[in-house]
Amino acid sequence: MRFQVAYGSGTRHEVQLARTLVVLGRDPTCDLVLNDSRCSRRHAVIEDRPEGLLIRDCGSANGIRVNEARVHTAILRPGDTVRLGDVTVTVMVEVGETVVVAPPDLEPLTMPATGGPLVDAAAAPAAPRPAATPRPSPPPAPARPLTVNLLVAVWALATPASIAAALWTAARLDAGPVGWAAAAAVSLLFATLGVVMVLGLASLAPWARQLQIAVAALGMLACPFALAWATVLLYLARPEVKAAFDRRSPGPAASGAAGAEPTFALSILAMLLLGALLTAAAVLVLLRPAR
Repeated sequence: MRFQVAYGSGTRHEVQLARTLVVLGRDPTCDLVLNDSRCSRRHAVIEDRPEGLLIRDCGSANGIRVNEARVHTAILRPGDTVRLGDVTVTVMVEVGETVVVAPPDLEPLTMPATGGPLVDAAAAPAAPRPAATPRPSPPPAPARPLTVNLLVAVWALATPASIAAALWTAARLDAGPVGWAAAAAVSLLFATLGVVMVLGLASLAPWARQLQIAVAALGMLACPFALAWATVLLYLARPEVKAAFDRRSPGPAASGAAGAEPTFALSILAMLLLGALLTAAAVLVLLRPAR
């Protein structure tokens, strides 16, 4: 394998590795060490296969781009560029390979097997062309985890319940115009946030995970549901959950991660039920008529 490595500072150099598997990254033990802070310690792997050089992302933080297209795996050809952080790696023609460029209308001449004169290829029967090797299809997008489905359902149910609670409180307290305006503003806020969270979590949008983390952090200030929000934060911090939202393969740890989904889903559900019971008890105490 022969590559040209170019850094953002303009420094370039060529490397040639007599290996069938090359690890690229910032770690000094990698086969091709990339001195760039935006590269992961083990960023990607390039493997020499019959169909060509196969590059595979090793779960890096910033991903890889082949010819400026974000990919997880891809077949590399001579001249392709791979960007890892601020480093650009160009696939060079191997030593010993010959690339011939000729006008498209120039017919090649073929040498007969018997050693006779050159024969015009247009008059000779065309040899069958080998079938093109299909490129490997990109990995399928990860399925939506069970706990994320639970969060979608919770947002879909909690949003109308929160709106109803805000309006009921305003009516119970016989609020004036200012109180009803506040209740309407709170209802609009809950409705907007609920719709955004349901759509974002259902589509596994990366921004939805960040927004859910922020909402859970603020929700921990609400004492009845503090345990539920803490469990949500613990779940969203898991690497395999981040990989699902980033549309990347969770990697080898996915088999163990799937077994944790029911545990997190049941834990969040139990903490939500506990918070609802505590909230109901607090409301009953506040509404109990004074003696």
